[in-house]
Amino acid sequence: MNPDDLLLRDIHLPEPVSWWPPAVGWWLVAMAVIVSVVALTIWWRRRIALRSAPATLARADLLRLRTTWAQTQDAEWLVGEVSTWLRRVSMSLASRQHAASLTGNHWQNYLNELAGEQIFDAADAALIIATPYRARPPAGADVNGEHLLTLCQRWLDAAARREDAR
Repeated sequence: MNPDDLLLRDIHLPEPVSWWPPAVGWWLVAMAVIVSVVALTIWWRRRIALRSAPATLARADLLRLRTTWAQTQDAEWLVGEVSTWLRRVSMSLASRQHAASLTGNHWQNYLNELAGEQIFDAADAALIIATPYRARPPAGADVNGEHLLTLCQRWLDAAARREDAR
């Protein structure tokens, strides 16, 4: 018999392996990567939120002080509340033991150190430092509530920004 008479086909190779769909292992790797990215994103957002929580609460308290000041215009009350607010916020942003024990010029220097710049000058600091412990503001001390609240806002923004950078 003649080999040409046989209708045999030549050897043929199978189709090349396609890259799609991927094997089960690759699906598992993809899912693990997606879950890891989502988990890291959630963790990072919570970390940022927890780090900025003291500043957020301090901003809400400052807004409450500003609202009450606008209604009452009570200078004695405002200076006492601002002094207390500054003490609480500084203890939240930095060392509680260190901030709680400071008085006088050391307290003024510490506030400016937390902010990284001089926010409270000598007159403003004297008002914040001494007035809460007196029955009335010192004679001749003109309490400008809006100015005091603006200084507090500037101080909080600078201190929170500096704390976030650490």
